[in-house]
Amino acid sequence: MKPEELDRSEIMMLLRSPSLSAELHAVLEDCMKQLCSAAQPRTVWRMLPVAHASDGVRIGGLLLGGNDIALHLTGCKEAVLLAATLSAPVDALIRRAEVCDMTRAVMYDAIAGAAIEHVCNQLETQLKKELDYPFFTERFSAGYGDFPIAQQHELIRMLDAPRKIGLTVTPQNTLLPMKSVTALIGLSHQPVKDARRFCCGKSCGECPNRDGCVYFREEDTTKLKE
Repeated sequence: MKPEELDRSEIMMLLRSPSLSAELHAVLEDCMKQLCSAAQPRTVWRMLPVAHASDGVRIGGLLLGGNDIALHLTGCKEAVLLAATLSAPVDALIRRAEVCDMTRAVMYDAIAGAAIEHVCNQLETQLKKELDYPFFTERFSAGYGDFPIAQQHELIRMLDAPRKIGLTVTPQNTLLPMKSVTALIGLSHQPVKDARRFCCGKSCGECPNRDGCVYFREEDTTKLKE
């Protein structure tokens, strides 16, 4: 992973800062180099059959809780279950900074957020090239809407993620290493809709929750009007 591959606008959004002084910008650039050097991105994924029934939606026989994920997978016959992690060295880097330099710790955390998103985007690009489906839903993770975060345990087991990429989940449903993601992507031969009515998508201009959101980006709505 290289610093120039990361989305700086996303990092700034996660920092909740429209701009930085020249001094802080230099610190941010150094933090990006340090984090990219520490990161050891690893991913794992599986294709699973999707079955809709009166009691909800199942992937690979596992019943998923909540109505939101069932709506999200409408029209999908299969789905990709994936996991990605930046690995333990990134968590260690952040923890060390928290002891002696909170400015760097906050920057590392924001950079890591953008970095794990970049890893997931790369994997999704790969899947779209390899899989024989013309339509993919957006990524949907346990904890979104009414999809229970407690199902992280079952999803991790289905991927054999502890053995394959060193990803585990605590009794409190926290992924370890912390800079990690699990998600589902629905696959369809028909156009699909994004059912995520409660989380960040790819455009503030299209988000129903943009009013009052601390991550709101005005330029997204400007582009939508053009």
